[in-house]
Amino acid sequence: MNRLVSFLWVLVASTLLVWIIRIYNLLNDNEISNGERIWSLLVAATFLLAAMAVVKVLVGDWRDRNILNFLLVPAFCIWTATFWIVRSVGILISDHEAGFKIVHACIAAVFILLALIVNRLKTIVSNI
Repeated sequence: MNRLVSFLWVLVASTLLVWIIRIYNLLNDNEISNGERIWSLLVAATFLLAAMAVVKVLVGDWRDRNILNFLLVPAFCIWTATFWIVRSVGILISDHEAGFKIVHACIAAVFILLALIVNRLKTIVSNI
């Protein structure tokens, strides 16, 4: 259970860090359209709200019981992995520079791996 909680904290903290930075960059980028900015802000807000909901579970009363019984943790993991798979494919086939593609592929790989680890640990702990 401790390993699950530790990996979940890493996933949540990383999510908060990446998407807060993304929002900062969006607000300071004058080269993107308003439509793209709004869409990107909605995606970022979705991740931030989901991460904050998981934090609520992690710091709330009956933490261990909530982590095992709530569907929020696997939903967060599935959303994270799915988003990064789709987004990384989009980035890799787009017209970005190689450095941009490499950095985002690495970010995607880390988030997909973390989400899979957390989801697997939750499954193992829930079945004990």
